Amino acid sequence: MTLTAKPSVAALCMIALGMMAACSPSSEPEGEAGNEAENITTENSKIGELNATIGGKAYRGETVGAAGERAASAEFRDLGAVKSVKIQAHDPAADGFMQNVLAVEFTLAGSDASAPVAGATISYWPTGMEGSFYHSEGNAPAPQVTLDEVSFEQGAASASGRYTANLCRKADFFSEPDTSDCVTVEGTFDTALHESA
Repeated sequence: MTLTAKPSVAALCMIALGMMAACSPSSEPEGEAGNEAENITTENSKIGELNATIGGKAYRGETVGAAGERAASAEFRDLGAVKSVKIQAHDPAADGFMQNVLAVEFTLAGSDASAPVAGATISYWPTGMEGSFYHSEGNAPAPQVTLDEVSFEQGAASASGRYTANLCRKADFFSEPDTSDCVTVEGTFDTALHESA
């Protein structure tokens, strides 16, 4: 199934906040979920892979999770009839955990790959949260995600599929996309999913 969407600035900010809360070693989240998220940066294991071509260059990133914990960089949130999925891949060859990060997000109105989907966003963070980044917001053609398989079975949740988008550079969260600096991204993902706390 193919989906297209146009995310808002608020949605973009939620992506950034999610990345910071889930993966930044300098963040100070509260409670048990926060402690689990901090563990991702220090004791993580590969739970999946995301491959891409970004502006003609090959990219390979890994989704990771803390062993024995629910915190992971590939998660879903169960909202009843709707499932929100975030797949955030980290480049194992990068100098830092939050450098060269590629993220694919979407919402599924059901529990299998045939269910209606919406809200697709794709973003690329070559230098981490402190620098400029590339995002699909407002760009044509709209991002597309095609699901091959998805499961939300407890303890065995997973998703696989393909995606494509046109990403344009944004200097910060609230700036307009620079349409003179855009890259095409396309690739595949295959990862386990942890249920978000």
